[in-house]
Amino acid sequence: MKILSFLNQQVFAPRQPDVAQAQPTPETAATPPPAAETPPPAPAEPTSAPADVPAAAAPRTPLQEVAQNYRVRAISPREITDLSFDLHVAGFLSYEEYSLLAFQPELHPDFDKTTGALIGERADPDRPRDFVALWEERLNFERQHNPEDTQTIARVERILGVLQAIDSPTNIVV
Repeated sequence: MKILSFLNQQVFAPRQPDVAQAQPTPETAATPPPAAETPPPAPAEPTSAPADVPAAAAPRTPLQEVAQNYRVRAISPREITDLSFDLHVAGFLSYEEYSLLAFQPELHPDFDKTTGALIGERADPDRPRDFVALWEERLNFERQHNPEDTQTIARVERILGVLQAIDSPTNIVV
């Protein structure tokens, strides 16, 4: 739901006037332009952040902003449905990918009588699981047992890639 408030802020935020189109007022027309300062020369090679700068000081990626409250290696089926919706709304997952990730059989009220009875497990939709490992298993299964369905394999690869990116974000400070 944080993504919705973020989007509302972006869409309904007051816009700054375009400086190039602003008409000069009598007060600003007579004001001389500020003295041009020479910027310091750029270093020859890119530098990274000093070791004592905390990772939190690094700029966050849009994916990190969406998934900041989720740990995909310890997340419940109920929470993964929320995360999948946030990822879809933010544009990280297509509708089909969202549908695959959001579908959690344990959330169905008859799970214990149907799927649960067949596999010998009771529904526990609030127990955290490692969804990266689960989707790695699913990808291996699809590749082994359904290799001709390249569309499903591509979707599962995409979902796994997004989950892995959430699990191990890359922050490069230059």
